[in-house]
Amino acid sequence: MKPKFYQFTPVLFFIGLLSCGAEYEEPSFSIQDHNKTQQSSAQTTTIGGVITGGSGLQVTLEAPMLKSRGKAVELASVTTDPSGKFSLNADIPGLGYYVLKTNGAQLDSIELTIAPGDSIFIKTHKDSIANKIQVNGVSWSDDLEQYQEKRAIGNLKVLSDFAALKMKQKPASPFNIVLSLYIMQTPEDWDEERIQIFGGVASAFFNAYPKTDVSQNFVDQFQIMQTYMLNNGFYDAPNFQSTTINGDQLSLSDLRGKYVLIDFWASWCGPCRRENPNVVKLYKKYKKKKFTILSVSLDQDLTKWKSAIVQDQLEWPHHVSDLKGWNSAVVPLYQIKGIPYTVLVNPEGRIIGMNLRGKELEERLKKIYNY
Repeated sequence: MKPKFYQFTPVLFFIGLLSCGAEYEEPSFSIQDHNKTQQSSAQTTTIGGVITGGSGLQVTLEAPMLKSRGKAVELASVTTDPSGKFSLNADIPGLGYYVLKTNGAQLDSIELTIAPGDSIFIKTHKDSIANKIQVNGVSWSDDLEQYQEKRAIGNLKVLSDFAALKMKQKPASPFNIVLSLYIMQTPEDWDEERIQIFGGVASAFFNAYPKTDVSQNFVDQFQIMQTYMLNNGFYDAPNFQSTTINGDQLSLSDLRGKYVLIDFWASWCGPCRRENPNVVKLYKKYKKKKFTILSVSLDQDLTKWKSAIVQDQLEWPHHVSDLKGWNSAVVPLYQIKGIPYTVLVNPEGRIIGMNLRGKELEERLKKIYNY
């Protein structure tokens, strides 16, 4: 399975200052001034409704993500009248995750993703709040009604499948804030398709709700998910073929059956040359343990490339380059933004590490070989 690096480029591929980079733009979704991103306009949000048979119930709107002394912040509270009607107004800090609670004979709740200025009307019965409600006033009313029914079933797979379906159909829907909590309910849910669904939602929120905390949170979560996938063998390493220093052709797939560190470097890259002694040390330590290195150079000068291999004592046999520098075919294939850059591949040809260097690379190999 080829990793869809191109679908929604994560920030984790951007290499920091201590690397040699080409003239690339930074990733397209880096939200700035995170501490100032939340909407500042205070518009009153109204939530009203009828709870049949629910006379005298206390209805409370809480913000679980906002804490005060370890408890969710209560934004507004009201008691239903004799006919079960209620209406509460709240100044909420911004689009986000909120919970409407009813503290009567049963402890029931309704999860909401409301924004400043929303006006929502909910109709239900005091004995069926947990599974059957009617909602009006927001674009995601139908999704909330269906979600309440699915949640009441108590089956994680049903809820997870529902979340994945709706998030895929409506990536910019505010209700995805709730659904995102349930799309990865079981280990089986962690697959490329669901990661890409989540990535689509993150991209949609970035465009629809720019410079907001909720948008930033989606981007952050997506990056964490991709990092997990890229470090745990979920993706096949894209195969490529290039030319050795002897003029032969060598493919990544030719090294299948071994742990392979793909090391992107160049003779002219100072940070690469300074990292080489560490790479040499690790090769010597693990070369008899089905570990090898595939050095991929972004050089353009054959003589300088060969000379650097000798000078730095890069003794492994696998060195390739098409001598096209940053125009090399491997650059877009692996979305290389700067070098040195590494990709660690397991014997099955799957990626188990990205941009590992120095102590981090050493610790990862220790973990693999248990010494």
